Amino acid sequence: MENKVDILMVDDRPENLLTLEAVLSSPDYRLIGLRSGEDALRYTMREDMQNVAVILLDVQMPGMSGFETAKLIKDREKTKDIPIIFITAINKSAEHVLQGYQAGSIDYMFKPFHPEVLKLKVDAFVQMHRFHQNQYDYLERLVRERTRELIIASEERVAWEKEMAKLARLNLIGEMAAGIAHEIRNPMTTIRGFLQMSKKNQSMAVEYIDIMLEELNRANGIITEFLSLAKNKTTHFEEAHLNEIIASMQPLIQAEAMLSDKHFHVNYGEIGSLQLDEKEIRQLILNMAINGLEAMAPGGAFTISTYMEGNAVVLKLEDQGSGIKEEYVEKLGTPFFTTKENGTGLGLAVCYSIAARHRATIDVKSSSKGTAFTIRFQPAG
Repeated sequence: MENKVDILMVDDRPENLLTLEAVLSSPDYRLIGLRSGEDALRYTMREDMQNVAVILLDVQMPGMSGFETAKLIKDREKTKDIPIIFITAINKSAEHVLQGYQAGSIDYMFKPFHPEVLKLKVDAFVQMHRFHQNQYDYLERLVRERTRELIIASEERVAWEKEMAKLARLNLIGEMAAGIAHEIRNPMTTIRGFLQMSKKNQSMAVEYIDIMLEELNRANGIITEFLSLAKNKTTHFEEAHLNEIIASMQPLIQAEAMLSDKHFHVNYGEIGSLQLDEKEIRQLILNMAINGLEAMAPGGAFTISTYMEGNAVVLKLEDQGSGIKEEYVEKLGTPFFTTKENGTGLGLAVCYSIAARHRATIDVKSSSKGTAFTIRFQPAG
């Protein structure tokens, strides 16, 4: 018998949670009821999310709304692939639905919903979740079996190393393929749904066409993200000020820190402007900020500072985590190298790739009191 799959149900009204439990009750599911968006975010940070197949999220809740909760869930590395279904009785307008899809949902249901329809949708996501889990399990078994065979055979050392390299590449290709499939499936499911609706009604409102175009743009953005490691990637440089980029991101990073009971500080120094690709620099800062916050226990502080060092503009990002082992420091920035249990190793690799395209250098200092990344940008000329 397969292991139970987790389903998160988020609604501030206990009677609504009881209704969902009654509809979805199954020996195959572990139903987890949460009473607010804040509770949902705390749960995603505290618990292992690998077994969560889908999140059912109420839109209208006191405090943090369903839209705000979904956006923060989708912004986190370990939860961005989990499908979200909004359930609401508030508004059926196309504008409201569009807001839900923009927040990161994969489906939208209105109360009162048909129990069988909800059960079928949840079951479909559970099946997809199990399919991808089985893919990962198969790759892991394949690597273990081939490794054991090679050791037992005691073949020439060179041949063994070549075989291991080949298996490692196959494993990485499998992981990337599964990741791309996860990301692309969400916008494709939305577009497919609207096309089916259009076929049935023989017409389509302009609002729905706009939603489909938005989803296509989203899919294209996902593919672009996976290609961001390319050395020959085109970078669009414009004169920009690093302090202004950080200031525009400060509320997002501050919210991320508050959710995990941590602190965030910024020290803006007097610095000059640079030729930057603003989108890439935002990605670098966000990736490093999330890494730094995740490395710390509650109460820790993450600090971003800017200052001049000779002609160089310096961006320094410091956390108060437990530090990085000395043998791992030299491997930082290597694609797919990670010290996180569920990490892919792509986030920091992208940061190093962005820095290289900006002809910036990254220095790392780490101890048991924390880690500091110092990025030095040289002025053009």
